[in-house]
Amino acid sequence: MAYRAGFLVALALSLLPGCRTRSPEPVVQSVLQGKLTVRAEVDSIPDYRDFEVLVYRQVAGVPDTLGMALTDSTGHFTMTIRAPAPGLYPLRISRRGVALVSTVLVVADGDSATLRATFPLEGRRLLVRSRENAAWMAYQNVIAQYNQDLLQQLQTALDSAALARLVERTLAVLQSVEQTYPSTLGAQWAAAEAVRLLAGWNDTLALARFDSLAPDNPRYLEAVRAIRQALARRDGQQAAVRWLTALRDRLDDSGLRVAVQAELVQAYMDSLQDDAARIALDELTRMTTDSTWMRWAERLRYELDYLRPGMEAPFFVVTTTAGRTITLDDLRGSYVLLEFFWPEDPAYLNELAYRNALAEAYRTLPLNVLALSVQPDTVVNEAFYERFVQAGQAVILPGGLQDPIAERYNVTTLPVRWLIGPDGRILGRFEGSGALARLQQTLVRLQNETREAPPS
Repeated sequence: MAYRAGFLVALALSLLPGCRTRSPEPVVQSVLQGKLTVRAEVDSIPDYRDFEVLVYRQVAGVPDTLGMALTDSTGHFTMTIRAPAPGLYPLRISRRGVALVSTVLVVADGDSATLRATFPLEGRRLLVRSRENAAWMAYQNVIAQYNQDLLQQLQTALDSAALARLVERTLAVLQSVEQTYPSTLGAQWAAAEAVRLLAGWNDTLALARFDSLAPDNPRYLEAVRAIRQALARRDGQQAAVRWLTALRDRLDDSGLRVAVQAELVQAYMDSLQDDAARIALDELTRMTTDSTWMRWAERLRYELDYLRPGMEAPFFVVTTTAGRTITLDDLRGSYVLLEFFWPEDPAYLNELAYRNALAEAYRTLPLNVLALSVQPDTVVNEAFYERFVQAGQAVILPGGLQDPIAERYNVTTLPVRWLIGPDGRILGRFEGSGALARLQQTLVRLQNETREAPPS
């Protein structure tokens, strides 16, 4: 069963908007300014007022404004953004109630960014210029290229030598991002991504890179998880448990110690040692009184009771954007990929092409993909569907993260995908960095088993 990466990262470091459950005083401040205009052939009157530029985060499914500005008649605007932590936050531009475009903005203390655009964009990307945003774009480009090359590798006979060359090439480019943009969020993500790529390929080098990773890196726990999984594959689960225990005990930050204990819980769950996972979970609740962790522990106990591989998947009824009503029973006899996503999530957008390729490649397994948006705002969803192709059937959950189906499937981080078998039983949960590659490997195995099975 896949790990619960995003939720642990969010709890400990609160990087991505929508993952915080508390509202501390703002500690990060940056500036965004720019100019928005309209093409003369669309509107010949050069009055560009009333463009609304909004930077926000999601708190329990509710937008929380971090910065907002309106353009003047010349199209100029400026705003100060105040955020609880450095990170990636949705940026939305609308005019007179009509959403025009959404992107993500890197917010880091002291950063000053510029945005210029002429509408309609006609397919052009919205570019935000600053050192932090340039670093993030450089990182994104590296990962997009890696995902594209990896997909090509997985679609053919897996060549270990070619895969090694791909990893080496990607590591070199990630290192160039670190060197070109030191101390930026993009550089921090690149450093952690290097650990993740090395883990399972060159464990010795991965451990060395991990030891040089600062604990305040926003993806520190993802790197922890990558090392833990690599050790489990190479030396067995007990070796991974010993490493996690030693790491937990030497960390100075009490919050990180609790987060590593949570990773220990997940290590037991991944190896289907549910009794050991419950014991480790009880230990976690003795380590902290933080209400966020208490809620996490409660939800994980729910997962142990109701959402383990082999258990019946929770029943659901959804209505697609095409107006079709679908139940879990309607999909019996096929594999079902139940995907929960946020349409403005940069992680989801980065992997969308790879995800679409998987949905199409295994459609004849047969695989049915249901993409459930937990953004209840129909305008935002319409803007997403106009801009992006999404294989599968689309659903908008009116209750967002509080929608009954999201609660039944214990959705705490996005994107997350549940794979359900033809008999309606859970096969696994996939989330976090590398989830699509693991999903691909699972689908390959299922396809091979289907081909080898004797006719009934």
